[in-house]
Amino acid sequence: MPRFDALDRLVQLLLLIAAVTTIANGLFMLARPLDWYVFVPTVVTTGPPNQHFIRDIGLAYIGSGLILLYATANPIRRWRAAVVGGLWLAFHGALHIYEVAAGICGPATFWADAPAVIGQPALVIAALAILAARGRIQRGI
Repeated sequence: MPRFDALDRLVQLLLLIAAVTTIANGLFMLARPLDWYVFVPTVVTTGPPNQHFIRDIGLAYIGSGLILLYATANPIRRWRAAVVGGLWLAFHGALHIYEVAAGICGPATFWADAPAVIGQPALVIAALAILAARGRIQRGI
């Protein structure tokens, strides 16, 4: 097992930021769905609030975040957990990109959402790319 260095710590930090912000968003959605609905300005343009649906999505965020938090402890050994934790986030971000490309929402909405919707999966992808580029991803385990 290679020793952790500064770039490995950077990977941990990227995953930790993604994990904590993902969990925080999910907890907010679960605990206060209507407050979350109003807090995120672009959400109100998607239609009336549905507390059950907001909580469902909040659980997906919490699940992804907890898996990312698990991966943060040792991303070299737990890189697959980072992939799984980032998968839903990446699909969610891809959906937002599709909606702009299809004309469902405008670019202004996309850019308002981008830091949270694209930012979290981008952190995970960057962390995994650093590991892969350095040959730190263990295969066959």
